[in-house]
Amino acid sequence: MPELISVIVATYNREDALDVVLRGLSRQRDRNFEVLVADDGSGPATAEVVAQWRAQAGFPLAHIRHEDEGFRLAEIRNRAILKSAGNLCIFLDGDCIPRPGFVAAHRRLAAPGWFVAGNRVLLDQALTARILREYLEPERWNFAKWIRHRVRGEATMGGNEARPRDAVAVEEDA
Repeated sequence: MPELISVIVATYNREDALDVVLRGLSRQRDRNFEVLVADDGSGPATAEVVAQWRAQAGFPLAHIRHEDEGFRLAEIRNRAILKSAGNLCIFLDGDCIPRPGFVAAHRRLAAPGWFVAGNRVLLDQALTARILREYLEPERWNFAKWIRHRVRGEATMGGNEARPRDAVAVEEDA
């Protein structure tokens, strides 16, 4: 059996996006992973989303949280690393929906002494709102559907540039 991977999902008061991210993780083809939600001080609704997914996820799911004392994302990620059991950590923002091959691609590309930087498709605010409101499944969309959204200006390829706080992204299979 392949080594366990720890997926660390950073979040702060975005229960709607976290719910969709956990859905994407529940659909991974590579099943040998755990998820640690690194919560930078969210309210009780985040804990409720994690508890709901814990019951149905099909993978170990932990909620690592500290009190909201300002932006301390690095600290909560480090706390999640300390709690992780995997030999490899994948860091995922709490508004990036992973496609079904996300974990498998990271496993395939992993090598000692190296890190893998993924890519994402950035969604505009209107498409984001529609995905969250209608519970659409962009992690299952085929290439043609993505091209249609890109032609309309609703989705663009992205690296590490800033995006509006209420937009989400879909993580590409690396």
